Amino acid sequence: MPTIELYPIPWGQEPPAHLRQIYEEAFPPEERRPWTQLFGPERCEHIAQLILSDDEVVGFVVGWELPSSHYFEYLVIDPNRRGQGLGSKVLQLLGQLYDDEYPIVLEAEPAGYSPMAERRLAFYARFGLIVQPFDYRQPPYGADLPWVDLHLLSNRSLQEADFLRIQQEIHRQVYRISSDK
Repeated sequence: MPTIELYPIPWGQEPPAHLRQIYEEAFPPEERRPWTQLFGPERCEHIAQLILSDDEVVGFVVGWELPSSHYFEYLVIDPNRRGQGLGSKVLQLLGQLYDDEYPIVLEAEPAGYSPMAERRLAFYARFGLIVQPFDYRQPPYGADLPWVDLHLLSNRSLQEADFLRIQQEIHRQVYRISSDK
């Protein structure tokens, strides 16, 4: 069974080039932060980590430490390595690393969006990530991109007040907007 490790990516350093293409193929433009914002020279608030499987780079994860949650913006696994349990091991590791008073949250496309969305939701459900029963919209990453109706998932059920606080923190700190639409 492969060993999984997370290795921090220092600010201003990019992950191996093949991961950019995987990232761009895995997420549509309206759900994709510009690469330079993820791995550019500017100091940023998010935490980017390489995913290593037996010392081979197989993906990356980008997360944010927010006041009320641990928000994971991206989990990217090389498609040639999918189906080997690597994503499962990464979620288990993240669950161990962030097993505290704050929930783990992430966004996902709703059921019916695409076959990949269906697989992602089923995958996340196997690890106890619960689709929260409140409307959630991802703000645009750029002026020419739309808001996107998504689900917010969490490793625990959230009360509406907690959901709204976490949504506000994501919108304000991750997307840099102050109001919801």
